[in-house]
Amino acid sequence: MEEGQGQAERDFKAKYEEMKNLKPVRQGTFVGEEGEKFYVAKSEEEVYELSPLAYYIWLLCDGEHTVEEVAHTLSRDVDVELEDVIEPLIAVLESLHNVQLVGY
Repeated sequence: MEEGQGQAERDFKAKYEEMKNLKPVRQGTFVGEEGEKFYVAKSEEEVYELSPLAYYIWLLCDGEHTVEEVAHTLSRDVDVELEDVIEPLIAVLESLHNVQLVGY
């Protein structure tokens, strides 16, 4: 593994450790889908296009389950090892949080 990749993976794992007990809650409203694109609106002027993975993670953010529980659900539902879902999960959660589609 290249050093840059190893550091990035450690960064995501450290971020996961910080976030795993938080309970993410989705914000915005699902407004439709077109093919494999899902649209979530924060307002009439602000609509975001989400990938299938980002939309699925957004749906799992119900405010009842922790990031750790979301990771386990994602791992089970897509049949991927838990350690392999951490990086994409954290990346998606951070992106959704940055545009205020997920709060904690």
